[in-house]
Formats: sequence, C-alpha cells, structure tokens
Amino acid sequence: MAGYYLCGLIRVYAHMYALRYLMIYQTFPTCPLCGAHDSTPYAICSDFMVSKEQYTLLRCPSCGIVYTLDPPDESRIKPYDKIGLDLKLGDAPSGLMSRLYHLSRRRMLKRKARIVREQSYRTGGSLLNFGAGTGFFSHKMEKCGWKVTSVEKYHEKRVFSLEMFHHRMVDLPEMDMFHPESFDVITMWHVFEHCYHPHELLDRFYNLLRPGGVLIVACPNICSTDAMHYGPYWAAYDVPRHLWHFNPSSMCNLAARHGFTLMHHEPLPFDSFYISILSEKQERHRMAFLRGFCIGLHSWAVSLAHRGKSSSLVYVFRKKTNITNEQTQEKRQN
Repeated sequence: MAGYYLCGLIRVYAHMYALRYLMIYQTFPTCPLCGAHDSTPYAICSDFMVSKEQYTLLRCPSCGIVYTLDPPDESRIKPYDKIGLDLKLGDAPSGLMSRLYHLSRRRMLKRKARIVREQSYRTGGSLLNFGAGTGFFSHKMEKCGWKVTSVEKYHEKRVFSLEMFHHRMVDLPEMDMFHPESFDVITMWHVFEHCYHPHELLDRFYNLLRPGGVLIVACPNICSTDAMHYGPYWAAYDVPRHLWHFNPSSMCNLAARHGFTLMHHEPLPFDSFYISILSEKQERHRMAFLRGFCIGLHSWAVSLAHRGKSSSLVYVFRKKTNITNEQTQEKRQN
C-alpha cells in the first residue's frame, strides 16, 4: 500500500516539474480562439486509447480556454478517432462495461429528449443534430415527433444509422444547402470539443436557428471534481481528439461572443461514473471499476449541490434576437 501511494506521489511531482520546465524554457503560440499571448501550460496528457502520444494543454489567460497544443491536422485525425469502438458500442452489449454503457445510454436518451422538450418549450419541430454519431439520439427524437436532420462526417457512422434506424444522415459539405433560420433546436452531444473551427461553427448555427431558437451543447467540464482528482489521467481530456477543454465560464463567454445567451445548464450524471472508471483504467489501478465507481459517486454527489463541479455539463443557449451578424463579428474581434 505504501508503495502504491509513493508511486502516485512520484507521478504528481514529475508532472509538476515537467510543467515548470515548459513555463521556463518554452514559448507558446497565441491563443487560437482569441489571439491573446502568454498562454501557460495547464497539463501534459497522453493518448491512452490509440497512439500513446503525449500532448501539452495550454490555458489562455484572456478567454480562459484550455486547448490542445499541436493536435493532428483535420485531414489526419481519422486514425485517432475511435470509430470502431463507437460502432461496437452500437451493437448488442458484451461485457460488463458495455452493458453499463448501454444501460446508461437508454437513460440518457430519455434525459436528453426531456431537456430538448423543456428548454425549447416545444413537443415537436425542426431539430439539427450535429455530430450525430451512430444515430441513437436522432432516432429517439424522431420517435418523439421531431423532424430531425443529422450531420455526421464519418461515412461508417452514417451507414450504421441508415442500416440500424433507416435514418439518412448528411455529410458536412451538405450543410451549405441548409436555409437560414430553418431549425428550432440545434444539439451537439460531446461534439463541440472535437471541432476545429468553433467560431465559424457558432456563426453558422446562429444563422440556421430561427429567432429565439435553442442551441444545446454538452461537453466535459475541466473544473469537475473528478477532473481535479485524476489530473492528467482524467479520461475526458481525451487528447488529441478533444481540441478544446471548457469550464462553465469559458464556454459561456465563447457562446456570448456569437449571439447566444445561457438559459440553463445541468449535469449529465452518468458521465461522472463512466469517466472515472475509464480514468482508473488509464492509471492501471487494481479494482479500477470499484475505485472509479466510488470516485464517480463522490463527483456526482458534489454536483448535486454545485452544478459547476459536474463531470459533464449540458449548456442551453438561446439565440438573441436583438443582435446582428455584424455586431457578432465585431464582438468576436474585440
């Protein structure tokens, strides 16, 4: 037991000294979102899932965003994406983790549908599901009476959705054919942190939403209890697939610069458990499932009193109707 804690202490101090070395001896580029200088090292994380490569996370002191330094180009990211795992999780469950994932997905689909219904004040309408993955949420919302348009960049996932649900998804270039103000709700479920051009995407969403329309964004929260506990081993850093790492403040500030007002935010409770268990596996701890479940339970309990400490957060933004596109561009430049 003493050796276990000693190894953990050594890892913590090694990470601290590595960050200190970067701060002293290395200069970093300007923030890719706001252009500010003096970004500082935030963490050094590894891609445990695919490549085992290390990536540095930087924090911008101006906009507060944490971003992954030098990720693969957009044209080279596909080998890093876990497409095979996503398709496997879409099939019948096999194994304990897979069964738990399927159970939590069924519960979360109901919760997501409830969020859309309550926050849009609608029981139906036009919905754009951006980054639709294998199509489970799109299928759920169609069953609830919504007219759903799904956008997914990977051909394999579009084929899965077509074969499983008979739901046709469109590729990213086909978004150019969408008419302005044609959607009541736009959703991104753990997608925004993967997007290479967040400014352009938010501007496009602003134009696609009808006046008073709702934008729903779910993403990991780097200020969560489990993120603080696991440090660079926190599974939701998920480098290099996650390019941006948000807390409530940085997410709301970014959305506000594009004409969106925060109306509501709430946790995704199952993420605390799932991410904590994956983090324990990344640290290669014994009894990873039990330890991760306990940490996830603690993180979930804290989030009941402090939503800003939740492992993942759902942000509900409403399109401002008294702002022009020129004003949005001006705010972004300032």
